Amino acid sequence: MSPIIEVLKETLRRSLQRHDLKTVEKVLSKSHKGDIAEVFKHLSKEEREKIFQILLKVNPDKAVNVFIDLEDLVKIEIIRSMHIKDAIDFILKLPTSEIASIIENIPEDIKKGVIEGLKGEEREELKHLLSEGERTVASLISEDYIAVQDTALVEDVINILKEKQNDNEYVYIYVLDEKNRLVGVISLKELILSNPNIMLKDIMRRDVVALNINDSKEEAIDIFRRYDLYMLPVIDEEGVLKGVIYIDDILDLISEKTTEEFFKMAGAKEEELFYADKTFKIAKLRLPWLLIATIGEFITAIIISLFDYTISHFIQVVFFLPMVAALSGNISSQAAIITARGLKEGRLTENPLDYFYTVFKELKVSVLIGTIIGVLVGVLASLWISNHILGIIVAIALFFSIIFAGLIGCLVPFIMYKLEKDPTLATGPIALTLTDIGGISIYLVVATFFINYLKL
Repeated sequence: MSPIIEVLKETLRRSLQRHDLKTVEKVLSKSHKGDIAEVFKHLSKEEREKIFQILLKVNPDKAVNVFIDLEDLVKIEIIRSMHIKDAIDFILKLPTSEIASIIENIPEDIKKGVIEGLKGEEREELKHLLSEGERTVASLISEDYIAVQDTALVEDVINILKEKQNDNEYVYIYVLDEKNRLVGVISLKELILSNPNIMLKDIMRRDVVALNINDSKEEAIDIFRRYDLYMLPVIDEEGVLKGVIYIDDILDLISEKTTEEFFKMAGAKEEELFYADKTFKIAKLRLPWLLIATIGEFITAIIISLFDYTISHFIQVVFFLPMVAALSGNISSQAAIITARGLKEGRLTENPLDYFYTVFKELKVSVLIGTIIGVLVGVLASLWISNHILGIIVAIALFFSIIFAGLIGCLVPFIMYKLEKDPTLATGPIALTLTDIGGISIYLVVATFFINYLKL
């Protein structure tokens, strides 16, 4: 925590404890919205609710901007702490894209009031965002930007900037034609240095980098990275400017996606954060993946039972089954995470050469790891069980199990991607369950083959 945030937190906390609301109001009025949003992460639930109510009373516009910067869990927490009418009135002040991001997690009576309070055009936009918003950049759009006609004079635009009272820095000014289509852009620096009596169409840059409203969020992240921009305009199919996306929203999106991927890798869902005190709800969210794992491990148990002769006559083979499961799982997870990440970031595509190269690379890595671990385990097993032949059999069986695990970890994300599913799902219970079934099966088949072949 930075010193500024620490001081702000302690000042607000002490003032609340002393019931010194005047100081709280004064501090909130002078503090930046980003600092207030950051402080909320370090306050208790009750403190957040009290401070937000004070901010809403003192500066409603600032309260809206702070709310937008808060984490989703805190947003829902604050909405649920309000009276129904107050909550509805507040939510209706938010941009439609912000309403879309929270409406599924607010109480039904508040949701109904919000939908009824929206105007016809806003209601249609909300429906579009709820159906497409999770996939497209529509839910990231901000309406806080400056756009002017191409016939406007530089002096007029500078006056518009002077009249703006909020904290936002307008780095770019967007230029529109008579049909509100985006035709150019000019930076603040270029504007200030230009002749005040010249029209924007004579000095604007016409090669504008813009997103389409139907572009995916991944495309937005890629374009921000590629062009290193502070903000990007968003247009519709006709080229009409619909809004802008700021870099801080992209950074939040990257953070959310990283968190989401961690949940998927664990076979859980981020929704759990909204039900922190509801045990059965959390269990319901986790059970589907755990049931998949349970069925998979039951299949593994059946497979092991099929090798009762090998196990009963060479019980030492069983000693290494936990090692096979653990090593195979780790190797499969490593391969799956790397492959899924490559697919998500666009470094790997549907190009057959990408498939071949990735699988071949993973095969080489798995062969090397399998050789090293196989030899090591073989030597240790031979010394431990005083049976060199059985030690070699264990090493060979483990070698093939590791190769299988690496290939499964590499292939499953590609299969999920081909099925238009999130490849990150392949890094969780799916890959681990398949690896357990296949890895242990291969281990026991190879061990049984050599035991029978050598007539041990």
